[in-house]
Amino acid sequence: MQGLILAAGMGKRLKQYTDRKPKVLIEVHEICLLTNALEQLIKQGVKETIIVVGYKKEMIIEKYGFEYKNMKIIYVENCLYEHTNNIYSFYLAQEYINDDILMLEGDLLYQEEVLKQLNHSEAECSILVSKYNQKTMNGTVIMADQNGNAKSLVLKDMQGAEFDYTNAWKTVNIYKMKKHFIKDHLFPAVKFYIETEDKNSYYEKVLGSIIYYNTHDIKIVKIDEKDWFEIDDETDLKYAIENFNEVE
Repeated sequence: MQGLILAAGMGKRLKQYTDRKPKVLIEVHEICLLTNALEQLIKQGVKETIIVVGYKKEMIIEKYGFEYKNMKIIYVENCLYEHTNNIYSFYLAQEYINDDILMLEGDLLYQEEVLKQLNHSEAECSILVSKYNQKTMNGTVIMADQNGNAKSLVLKDMQGAEFDYTNAWKTVNIYKMKKHFIKDHLFPAVKFYIETEDKNSYYEKVLGSIIYYNTHDIKIVKIDEKDWFEIDDETDLKYAIENFNEVE
């Protein structure tokens, strides 16, 4: 199994910190977000991780090199990081994927149990989620049936004022995907979208279309919201520092 970490963004909402370094090198309890991610991937038996870099990429490469605790690191550069979004970073990584992957975005902090639970899933595509909390969460949500089969994916800009969050699950932005699902289905759809629509968009749009047609085994894996933090702005960072008391 390989790891894939999307870490090209500029982190503009954390400008106080990201003026000096990429967001993935921000520390919580003296550990960088990216270090936490690499450590947890190693604990799941990952031997090779692809990191898509862009903004201040040299700092990441200098810190981790091309091997971290016997795990090989492959760097893929998104030169267009200022004008693109995660769909393009995902697209650039495809030629280096040769196995099932654990894919995650670089601005996350989480406990070991998070990836352990996800890794137990054998679906073609497994999506890590938490029950949606309107007080503390925003962003993409998933609707699923009682058996955990994903039925729809709704991006933030598609959630109107009357959107019903009763049965919504917030995406954690961590996925486990089978190699054949990526190579035969997700990547061709992403490639088509980039070539015909927009590089400055989200891979979730394409994944949502695949879910809509209900032709693949795509399941949600549920975790408690206290076990993970997405750090987009200073409020998120402060909340993580106050509540994420132990990095295992």
